[in-house]
Amino acid sequence: MRENKACQCPAVIRGVKKPTDCEIFGTVCTPRNPIGSCMVSDEGACAAYYRYRRYAEAG
Repeated sequence: MRENKACQCPAVIRGVKKPTDCEIFGTVCTPRNPIGSCMVSDEGACAAYYRYRRYAEAG
């Protein structure tokens, strides 16, 4: 399976970006409609951010 060009999963895995840096995180890419590998499993970084609402940065 090829990653969608908008998916930032490779950078998230390397720790260069946060899931919230991805333009499609939480909109097009969700646990019900995973676009990249980071959202596919419950252990993926994007899925964890989405599930536990960590995308709402504490200020």
